[in-house]
Amino acid sequence: MNKIKDEVYKSIRYIIPIVLIFLGIIVIQNYSEILRFIKHNIDIIAGVLTPFMTGFVIAYVLNYPMRYLEGKFNLKRGISVAIIYGTLLAVIIFIWLYVVPVIKSSIVEISQYIPDGIKQMENIINYVSDGINLNINSLNAKEQINEFLSTTLIPLSTWIANSLSETILSLMGKVVSYTINIFLGIVISVYILLSKESVINMIKSLSSILFGKFYPKICEFVNILDKNIGTYIVAKAIDSAIYGVGCTILLYILKSKYALFLGLVIAITNMIPFFGPIIGAIIATFVNLLFSFDKAIIILIAMIIAQQIESAVLEPYFVGKQVGVPPIVTILAVTLAGQYIGFIGMMMSVPIAAVIIIYTKRFIKKYTLS
Repeated sequence: MNKIKDEVYKSIRYIIPIVLIFLGIIVIQNYSEILRFIKHNIDIIAGVLTPFMTGFVIAYVLNYPMRYLEGKFNLKRGISVAIIYGTLLAVIIFIWLYVVPVIKSSIVEISQYIPDGIKQMENIINYVSDGINLNINSLNAKEQINEFLSTTLIPLSTWIANSLSETILSLMGKVVSYTINIFLGIVISVYILLSKESVINMIKSLSSILFGKFYPKICEFVNILDKNIGTYIVAKAIDSAIYGVGCTILLYILKSKYALFLGLVIAITNMIPFFGPIIGAIIATFVNLLFSFDKAIIILIAMIIAQQIESAVLEPYFVGKQVGVPPIVTILAVTLAGQYIGFIGMMMSVPIAAVIIIYTKRFIKKYTLS
């Protein structure tokens, strides 16, 4: 009996390599079809999971105001969820009926007026450059300055404005195209928030089974991510929303062109660390420069003052020093993230850099002690 088993095992050991070689040949011969099959099924799975991922993100963001209502006013879970989603629904309806049409019309008008505005700016540049008495040895200094402004500064400003307009329109188009997934995500997020503790316990149980002895370290890592990324993004979003509303009111008072559109742009760009407020101020100034040089200067000064107030009052109150990333690291993180990931990466670059710094310091400390 043992001899038969040994012979069977030997046969299996010889058969397995032959089967693997045969399967490898089939895979090589049908490489494109197999990749197409895998991609097709991945797309199907991604389509099925998209509403759940959307719902998780929505629930994660709305969990902060829900906890605030429960803790501050001692409200029950159902009442807190009803208040949050009622407010969210009212905001969405208001934006769709009153804000979106204004944004669309503003973008169309700005894009149509850019050529005339550029000609007006060129006339201003020529007028200013003709009236400047330059005490420079180079005879072509005035022409070089004029050429720099005409061929570099104006096209750069135009590119920034067009790129931002295309980005906003693209985002609006994606929101419309993913309406069903967003709607399902909102419904799923309601169930997640109502049974938050059950969902968390289930995730913890599965994680402890999957990760075993690494589970405590995984929990610690998730907590650090939540503190540095989740808290930062929510706090920065509140800060940017208040800042955007304030700038919109300020622009209306100063009788700026497209105040609502520019206020929205300023709020969105303010989410980008370090560079965001600068980008928002440049865009607001450029749009008004298309119509009036004097108004553009006033807007620029007002945006600089508003940004200083935001940096001194709003950001310390809402965001505080939660991340503690040095300025040079912030610039590097934002630049790299913008290059490879885009706007979302720029927005999350600082808290992710903070997490990397935390683990780098731990590694250095552990290495030093050892």
